[in-house]
Amino acid sequence: MKKLTAYNADVQKYIQQNRLSTQKKNVIIDAMRKRFDNTNQSFESLFPSRSKRKNVMDYIIYLLSGNGICKISAETLAYKADCSVRTVTNTVRALKQTGEILVAGLADGKNKYVFVLKMHPNFSGIMKEIFYIDANQIAEQKNHETLETVEIEAEKTSSNYNNSINSFNSLKQEKDNDIASLMESIENELKEAQNDIQKEFQRVHTYFVNEYQEMMYHTIKAGVYHPVLKANASIIGLRVGSNCDKSLFHLAFNALGKVDRFLKNNGILTDSVQALFTKVYTTNIKLSRTPKKTNIDPSDVHNQESSFIFYNWLEDTGSKESSAKTIDNSFTPGVYYKISKEEADKMGLY
Repeated sequence: MKKLTAYNADVQKYIQQNRLSTQKKNVIIDAMRKRFDNTNQSFESLFPSRSKRKNVMDYIIYLLSGNGICKISAETLAYKADCSVRTVTNTVRALKQTGEILVAGLADGKNKYVFVLKMHPNFSGIMKEIFYIDANQIAEQKNHETLETVEIEAEKTSSNYNNSINSFNSLKQEKDNDIASLMESIENELKEAQNDIQKEFQRVHTYFVNEYQEMMYHTIKAGVYHPVLKANASIIGLRVGSNCDKSLFHLAFNALGKVDRFLKNNGILTDSVQALFTKVYTTNIKLSRTPKKTNIDPSDVHNQESSFIFYNWLEDTGSKESSAKTIDNSFTPGVYYKISKEEADKMGLY
């Protein structure tokens, strides 16, 4: 899904004479709650009462109550709501789930969000004048209820609402190369922040949408890995994928170990280290889906059960005892000493 970007000067045109309203904010939130609840989902579960997440959402909607668009950094939102940047990130994800808020980025700003209220009367104008989406594409949004209509009508059927959301999603997914362009843009931002730990950490929390992406990032940073891998930990974490689960993480961890071993053996990169990681990771996924042979050589030591300790930031309690997970020994770095020339060729390591 494409993440749209806007330029500061364009956004500024819309917010110069912004008239924010607490009353309109409450109307918007009530409308969002009704619509989301009508889809058999709980708005309260996304933004629990008296929670920090609710406070962040409340402030964002207040900023949108004027002209339907606002720009703000995660750090400023965290300060306003007296919460962590991580809480802000979780709130933004929850807002995306409602389908009512377009979340974009500021192209020439320092890690700032741009939020757009889809039900606002200015929505079509904002899409054309700020995001440069043409009239034919905007026409697809005409069925989406505006804020003016919300203030008059109390309810709308969930079927029409879902049609409007699906229409908007199809708009953002129209071109296949949008995803590649977006990934390249995000990776450039992560690369630009590699020499600034605080900035890199903030961008990791902004762009990572999966706990296993963050686990990969922290595992590399905390482990004894090749310096090139450590420097590119954020990009490798991103490439683990937003769909990563426990089984895919094991395959990604396996790929990480193979690349690390390759680099420590003075292997020569013909492309970026993240490209090599992606190639090995993809190969691992394909091999994992291939039926395994029943006859196994007894010399395959990776069939023996053992435990391997690695850094798990999700379960880090701050104590001196390290977190541990027991995984198949085929995913531990030790097995890479036995990789054959043929297998290395297949993996793209030589």
